[in-house]
Amino acid sequence: MPEPASASQTERQVLERGRSEGLAIAALALGVLSFIQLLGAEKAILAIVLAVLAQRGATSRRNGWQSWTAMGLGATYLLIAVIVLILFHDKLGELIHLLQKLG
Repeated sequence: MPEPASASQTERQVLERGRSEGLAIAALALGVLSFIQLLGAEKAILAIVLAVLAQRGATSRRNGWQSWTAMGLGATYLLIAVIVLILFHDKLGELIHLLQKLG
């Protein structure tokens, strides 16, 4: 016996909400983890991508808040990394040269 259309629609809404909330939590976790490892830009970019995907299906305030926080953390990390690389590019070159001498 086929399910009523409203039950199917409700099930889809619940699945979409769960997917969106899962993406928001994953994005938030990656945004926080971006700060733990030096040169973790890949995690920050992934956090932003997941947050954007979660934001598309955001159905609750908490989900939207987590997504925006994750985007902010990822963007902040990338901004800090770029600023540090610009400010200390001469030191980075020196470090690379010293590492080449060791290898």
